[in-house]
Amino acid sequence: MKPRVVVVQRVHQAGLDLLSQETDWILAKNTEPESLVEEVKDADAILVRTTPLPRSVLEAAPNLKVVGRHGVGVDNIDIKAATELGIPVVYAPGSNTLAVAEHAVMLMLALAKGVLVADRELREKNNYAARFSVASTELGGKTLGLIGLGKIGKSVAKICKTGFDMRVIAYDPYINKEAAEALGVTLVDDIDDIIEQADVISLHAPATEENHHLIGAEQLDKMRPSTILINTARGPLVDETALYHALKNGQIAAAGVDVFDPEPPEESNPLFTLPNVIVTPHMAAHSAEGLERMATMAAEGILQVLRNEYPSHIYNPEVWECRRK
Repeated sequence: MKPRVVVVQRVHQAGLDLLSQETDWILAKNTEPESLVEEVKDADAILVRTTPLPRSVLEAAPNLKVVGRHGVGVDNIDIKAATELGIPVVYAPGSNTLAVAEHAVMLMLALAKGVLVADRELREKNNYAARFSVASTELGGKTLGLIGLGKIGKSVAKICKTGFDMRVIAYDPYINKEAAEALGVTLVDDIDDIIEQADVISLHAPATEENHHLIGAEQLDKMRPSTILINTARGPLVDETALYHALKNGQIAAAGVDVFDPEPPEESNPLFTLPNVIVTPHMAAHSAEGLERMATMAAEGILQVLRNEYPSHIYNPEVWECRRK
């Protein structure tokens, strides 16, 4: 009998085709944890996108040998519980790097050039004269401040440095100075250095307890009135209430927001009312190419574990020697 895989949310067909070669996979009927508890009872593996996988779901699957995360972040999975239960968690680092980096740069450009404001003026008001009033600025020669210099941060740095001749500075306590300099990036010692120097600030840090509201009222107060803030990382990095007030009061110029806290955002989210904000529904990673890579990498990781092969990308490697078999 082939191993049974529960696919919590549909993924790219290329990933499902890989699973079909060696497993029997089913699509979950309901993604709520209370329903998943029933659906995973006979599962050997779970493939998940953004649905939360709490301890209760993991404990409900006594045969569960691996969880595959369709993507890079694993904050929707109870990693502590998975490790305690002997369940490897595989994921897809690097699969969406270019997609998210391009999305971040797109938001920078659209906000700097006033694209959405100009579009609304012409499309909705037939205001051709808006060409004289819509504010526009150049990115060339400006300073980009990155908070987080992992794969995505590095890709954004490369695009902005080579494409726009921007000066790039970064804060990342896990990157050494030499590695940053090799990218043409100046590493700074403190987030305040980013806030004080950068014309554009782009967030590329994980959602951890330490990083909760990394950007709040105190940090926004120190930014320039011309600052553009971009968040394509995780919603909890930014205090949305403080951001709303900073944007409304002109403390900063604009913001591009792809991620929210909570998700999905409330329909009444006040950020949606501001003309100097561009919002997108946590879709930065969802290029056609990125979706295929995420699906195939997650599926291959699942298959590797089910074959008793050490997976190419395992988030909790300490579990391997004591994993369920």
